[in-house]
Amino acid sequence: MKEIISLTRLFINESLGISLFFYNQKYNKKEFYKQLFTLIIVPVALIPAYFMFISLMTATYIGLSMIDQTSVFLSVGYIMATVLILVFGIMYILSEFYFSDNMEELIPLPISPRKLIFAKFLSILVFEYAFAGFVFLPILIIYGIGQGMGLLYLLLSFLVFLTIPVLPLSLVTALVMLVMQSASIKGRKDMLQIVFVFLGITLIFGVQFWFTSQLGSGDEVDFQQLINGMLTNNEGLLNTIGYILPTSFLMAWALNKITLMSFAWVGALLVITSLSCALMVAIGERVYIKSIVSGKIMKKSRKLSGAQRSKALGKKSHGAMAVFTMDLRLLLRTPVYFFNNVSVVIIAPLCVLLSFYFIEIPAEDLQGMQEFFREMPILINYILIAFFIFFGGTTATTATTFSREGKASWLTRMIPVTANDQIVGRTGVALLIQSLGIVFTIIAIQFFFPLAMSTLLLTVIMGILGSLPILLFGLFMDMNRPLLNWDNPQKAIKNNMNVIITLFVGMAYSGLLIGVSALLGYFVNDFLGYALYTIISITISVVFFKVINKRLEQEFMNFEA
Repeated sequence: MKEIISLTRLFINESLGISLFFYNQKYNKKEFYKQLFTLIIVPVALIPAYFMFISLMTATYIGLSMIDQTSVFLSVGYIMATVLILVFGIMYILSEFYFSDNMEELIPLPISPRKLIFAKFLSILVFEYAFAGFVFLPILIIYGIGQGMGLLYLLLSFLVFLTIPVLPLSLVTALVMLVMQSASIKGRKDMLQIVFVFLGITLIFGVQFWFTSQLGSGDEVDFQQLINGMLTNNEGLLNTIGYILPTSFLMAWALNKITLMSFAWVGALLVITSLSCALMVAIGERVYIKSIVSGKIMKKSRKLSGAQRSKALGKKSHGAMAVFTMDLRLLLRTPVYFFNNVSVVIIAPLCVLLSFYFIEIPAEDLQGMQEFFREMPILINYILIAFFIFFGGTTATTATTFSREGKASWLTRMIPVTANDQIVGRTGVALLIQSLGIVFTIIAIQFFFPLAMSTLLLTVIMGILGSLPILLFGLFMDMNRPLLNWDNPQKAIKNNMNVIITLFVGMAYSGLLIGVSALLGYFVNDFLGYALYTIISITISVVFFKVINKRLEQEFMNFEA
């Protein structure tokens, strides 16, 4: 057990960079204060969103209590926490088990595979318990206070909380190990990580679609009858939701009413959780180390003929295109980068499309909304512009462009391209991703609100113009303070303060720019609003471009320092 604890501390230390933090405290005060600032500003920035979440959960409990359906409250929270842990946990599982560099040093040591697997799993659980605490503990507290529960509820809810991340993560870890050891998919592990993450996202939408289909459409369901059924049977909704995740039944039976049987249900939940963890370790002992070792073996590449070599070596790209291709390949071939930068342009338009689908707006209301937007074109224009800027402002593409290269950044300094090419190529990748989001959004909107071509051209051009200063600001930040010292690709984005600074500065800038321009256009003249927006966007973009172009070569030389 002592060896497992030591390994767990090692893995947590590597993930959080604790040793580097204390080293910087003694020998590199500048970096230490940067890390300390990150540790302070990120939690503070999340406080408003967290209070909104707690308010939403409180309102949900009050609403359920009004229709005598509080029994479903804990189940909804349990399912929500489990699904979120699954979606985000997959990234940690694959990064910790298959993409960290520590296994090369640990495999030759006299450490049993069981201890390595269990320690890695425990290191993941530490982060997932923190995440589960933020999501599920408020739900337990709200329900306990609302129902007037006592000490037994406190004890049983604590035991239930211990099982929340273990059960889904152990089963997913076992599944990942079985898939990754397959001989037919060697060399495609990056793609598998992307597939796993999007399968998790699909699961969320699938649950939402299934639950909606259970309630039926507005034309098929008598809502008065539905409410009456809920009032007469306060377990009906619980039974419907419980089928999504069967273990939520055990949790609900244990905590909704505290009886002697509650201890039996909690015991059953603990047994199931322990068995799932044991299954994960047993499968890992058989396949994990084997898949890690086999993954290091490179397949023999196909030899090129003389003519093919000459053709390949003779290809020459423009400097900006070479940087663009290099940055895009790095983005697409690294699952962590792909998910954090590209997934938003797929998920956001999909949410828009599904929202309209599930709301099922009556034809007369939809027609009225369309008429309103035709009479207020400036409103729909600035809403679309803001949404299009969202794709550019929230992406971490330019804010991590140098950080993502890590210790291989010396290659960037060696390639014979100008600073101008570096700026154009790296910003071009971000613009490409933003353009994909814009295209998908337009396709989703056109199903419900057909827009004129003039509206589309205006909003697309101004959306891209408005995001250029944010993208260049992100490039400027990463140029000045790149995060190159990492051993796990997640750190290049998740531990990178450049992303947070760019996000908040971008939100403030775009909100102020759109607000002032829209007010000027509405109260004075449309053309003046658009002109002010365009002039400010172009001016700031040119200023950032010139500053970066002037300082980039000098900053390159300071990267290693």
